[in-house]
Parts: sequence; C-alpha cells; structure tokens
Amino acid sequence: MPDPVANRRLATILVADVDGYSRLMRADEEGTLVDLRAHIAELVAPVVERFHGRIVKTVGDGVLVEFGSAVEAVRSAVELQRGMAERNLEVPAERRQAFRIGLHLGDIIVSDDDVFGDTVNVASRLEALAEPGSIILSASVHEQVRDKFALPFRLQGWRSLKNIDRPIQVYALDAAALSENGSRPAPRRAPLRRLALVAASLMAAVVVGGAVFYLTDRGAATASAGFKPRSPAEAGLSVAVLMFTNQSGDAAQDYFSDGLTEDITRALGRFKELTVISYNAVLPFRNKELPPAEIGRALNARYLVSGSVRRMGQRVRVTVQLVDAANGTQLWSDQYDDELSDIFAVQERIAGRVAGTLATSLQQIALQRALRKPTDNLDAYDLLLRARGLTADPTRSSNRMAREMLERVAQMAPKYADAYAELADIYFQRASFGWSEFAQQDIETAIRLAQKAIEIDSDSVLAHSVLARAYTAVAKYDLGLAESERALQLNPSDTDAMLARAAVLLWTGQIDKSITTTEAALRLNASIGPEATLNLGLAYLLDKRYADAVRLLEAQRSRYPAYPLLDLPLAAAYAELGRNADARDAMEQAKLKNPHFDLASFGSRFQDPALQRRVEESLRKAGLN
Repeated sequence: MPDPVANRRLATILVADVDGYSRLMRADEEGTLVDLRAHIAELVAPVVERFHGRIVKTVGDGVLVEFGSAVEAVRSAVELQRGMAERNLEVPAERRQAFRIGLHLGDIIVSDDDVFGDTVNVASRLEALAEPGSIILSASVHEQVRDKFALPFRLQGWRSLKNIDRPIQVYALDAAALSENGSRPAPRRAPLRRLALVAASLMAAVVVGGAVFYLTDRGAATASAGFKPRSPAEAGLSVAVLMFTNQSGDAAQDYFSDGLTEDITRALGRFKELTVISYNAVLPFRNKELPPAEIGRALNARYLVSGSVRRMGQRVRVTVQLVDAANGTQLWSDQYDDELSDIFAVQERIAGRVAGTLATSLQQIALQRALRKPTDNLDAYDLLLRARGLTADPTRSSNRMAREMLERVAQMAPKYADAYAELADIYFQRASFGWSEFAQQDIETAIRLAQKAIEIDSDSVLAHSVLARAYTAVAKYDLGLAESERALQLNPSDTDAMLARAAVLLWTGQIDKSITTTEAALRLNASIGPEATLNLGLAYLLDKRYADAVRLLEAQRSRYPAYPLLDLPLAAAYAELGRNADARDAMEQAKLKNPHFDLASFGSRFQDPALQRRVEESLRKAGLN
C-alpha cells in the first residue's frame, strides 16, 4: 500500500563525503570531528542555503543535499570545492579534509523529509568515483548545465556502478579546473569564522527565498577583495518557459509550438541577467494542470512563461503571459500575429520579440524590487540596479549620482563586468548630453571602461554597445560598426544592442536601416530613452518622414522634459511641415535648454557632411540663426 506521506518529484541530488575520513579519525578523532562540524556549519550549510538547496541529512563524514535546479546544484558543488580549498590553505597537511562530490538528476521519493530511490543511489555511487576535491556528475546533470558555465567538463565515458543495473555516462570537474585560476587553489580570503562574526554586525541574514547577504556601506571595503555579485537566480530572476499549447486542432502542428518554446528558451538564455530553466527540465510538465507555485518550486523558477499557438489559414497567432510563480499573479501578457510565408522565419522572429520584451519586463521587476529595499542594505547587484534606474531620468544630477553608485559597485566587486559596462555608458551619456566640460575626455573614459568590461567578460553586450556608440562619436566608424555587429551577434533580442546598431547606422548615413532597427527595438521596449529617441527623430527628419518625427518627439519630449536636445529636431520637423508657430515655440524651448548651443557642432558625428548640412537647413527654417 502506498505511503500516504510520500510523494515524488524531480530533483538533483548532491552527495559529498570526506576523502580518507577513517584515516583522519584514527590519527585525531576529536580534532577531525570538530573540523568536520565546522566545515558543515560554516561552509556547507550557508552555500546550500544560498543556492536554494536542502540538506536532507548528514551521515558520518557525508552529507546528502536536494536541489530543485541542476544549475544551482552544480554552482553549490563548485563553491563547496573552492571553499574547502581556501579553508585548507593554512591547515597542516595531515589535518586537511577534502570533499568528493557526486551529482545526479532524476525522480525521487520524498517521505518524512527524507529522500529515497534510484537517483539517490546513483549520486552516492558517483561520489565514490570522484577524486579528492573534484566533482563527478551524470549526463542528466551535464545536459542541464553544459551551456551555463565556462567550466571544463571532461567526459569520462560510461561507467558501471555497484548495484545499478545500467551503465551511467559521467563527466568530471577536477580540482585544478575548480580553482580560481584553473591550476591552483583560490587565493586565501578571510577565514569564514571571522567573516561570520563580521557579518553578524554588517549584514542582514535571511530574506524570502534563501539566505542572501547584503553589504552595508561599512562593509564595502571589507568585501572588495572577495565579494561576488549575486547570480540572477539568487536575485530572483529565474524563469521557466513552459511548453506552449497548440490550439490549432491539428496534432501535426505540435512541432511549431514545441519549436517556439525551445527558441524562446534559447533566446532568453542570452540575457545574462536571467537564469533560464532548460527546455528538457520543463518537458515533464507538458499538459499538466498544476498550480504555478508547485511548478515554480519543482523547477526552482520564480517566474513562469506560458502561451498558446493558433494557426488560422496562412496566419499564426501566438499569445504569451508572464506569471509570478510564488503567488500566481499575471505580470505581463501580449499577442503576436504573423504571416506564415516561412514557418521557421516566423518562429524565429516571434521568439526574438517575445524574449526581448520578456527580458525587459523581468529586468524592470528586478529594479522595482531593488528600489523597495533600504538604501543602507545593498549589495553590488542591487546598487547597480539603482544606478540603472537613475538613468531613466536623464538629468545632470541623476547622471552624477549613478556615476558615484557605479564607482562604488566597481570597488565592491572589482571583477564585475557589468559595473564597468554601466559606468562606461554613464560617461558616454555625460559627454553626449552636454553635461561635461571635457566631453572628449569622458568619451575616452567610456571606451577604456567598456574595454575593461570586455576583458573581464568578452560577451558583455552592453560593453560592446557602448564601444559602438563611443567609437562612432570619435569618427572611428569601422570600429563602431564592428562593435555593433558583435553586440547583435551576442544577443539579437537585446534592445541595447539594437539601439547601438541603429545609432551607428544613422551616423554612417544608412538612414533606412537605422529606422528599421530602432523601430524593431521599440516593439520590444517602448522606453528606448532620450538618446535613441533623438537618433530616430533625426533619421525621420532626414528621411522626410516629418509627421512621424513630430509624433515621436512630441511624446518623448513630454516624457523627458529636461533632456536638452529633443526640441531641436522637433522644431525642424515642424518647420518642414509648415507649422511655423510650433517651430518657433520648440526653438525657444531649445534655446532655453541650450543657451550655448553651437549649430556647427550639432550633427557633427555624421560621416557624410551633407547629412549635417541638411539638418542645419531644417533648423534654419525653424528660426535658428
């Protein structure tokens, strides 16, 4: 008869034990036990909690942990091995303890808070294969994480395991691969006992969803050497794309809805701010009517994307929604219609649009959550979000405050690529918006900071995007084009990349392509910011789409009243339409905001001087002299 308190779920099981524990106990029974308890209390428990795992039990020299996410399980395993390497640096060789870790993903039985089943047995057998300081994982785990980490997983082939009736394909991460520099243990940081005492006075300990520590102002200097910004999953930006439903009434069309699900998952995975649950992990939930909270817990996903596909003759309609798994609240929904001239092109196009809009929504959610936290209770990621939020208000003072925040983030986390990329963007805005007496110097600073971000993370979309705009501003058009192409290659759905590309296309005279690219970005994110608005307004003006220029610039000027440049192309567009009174009013506003305006420099970024002259002519029609 089934156990009434037992249930099944999908999980990743981590099993760890101490290599040579019997030998250590024979040499020093009490000391070995004290050391092991310290490792579990000071390293294992905090790491497991930080990565949303659950310690099921400790047995002798070992520990068994359950994770809802394979990604979080591997992160935890890596942190445990790196942490043990650090703790052993000042310990005599004869007392050092080293973990062996095994990981396996599969179905488990849960009863009275304990776990049972084949998955647990396999994880235990894999741990026995591991060398001291290394990790052995099954192919089922590797499949979930292979594209998530820049770690040298080594295929070990098929292994026969004791009391397991089938061979298991396994992968290994050895001790050298897990060290900070790939060859030796990580440099010594402050002992965890001491950090725990410091943390008691400097940090808030636990928030909903796991143990997440926040640095205070006083703790920033202490943290600069060892602090790492929280992962997207720790920040709550974990999302699962559930299988889209085929509502066409034809099962033969399942390939399209399945392919769309997979493409959206892959496109979202390009956004480093997000942790995206793999397509294969979601498959078991196809056609299951379960509460969002239950699915979210099972997949370790804070947000769920779901949708449906309906084919109607030669058209297809895709409906998408974003739900907060914790409470079932719908946060966003949209509908996409397209022609079915090329089914796979449609699939790719819709996937890109959905991914770009979803990513924007999720990042805005993250910003709002960061803004609700006390200002003296921040870590690097939240402080960066606050700085990013300030740029939505393009004023000299907000630019200065964002710059100060980001410089502090860079001090807190000197290997945080996003901090340098965002700081580069702030310096470029400062120069572009006329808020600096040393504009050329600020652009050079922006280039240097963006290059530093790329040295840390060569795939930083924002850093490549800033470089594209900055190189173009100093007339290095070929470099600007190359950087904008690289940004789009990294993430075709990223609005920053699209707008950087549009800017370069504008200044190099490819007006039609610039308009097309910016309009595509607008479909993903209506809040493109004043710089991109100015660029699109100029492009409309040069393309003689004066009514479109007026419609855009009137709306955005109301949204960004302090931005000093939008009145200029608006006045020019009014003049071209013969709306002379409106042109004069807009020009008066432009003069008030730009008392030292220099017509000769406006539009000087154009590679073709003839385009600058055309803008000048329209401005003169509006009354500028």
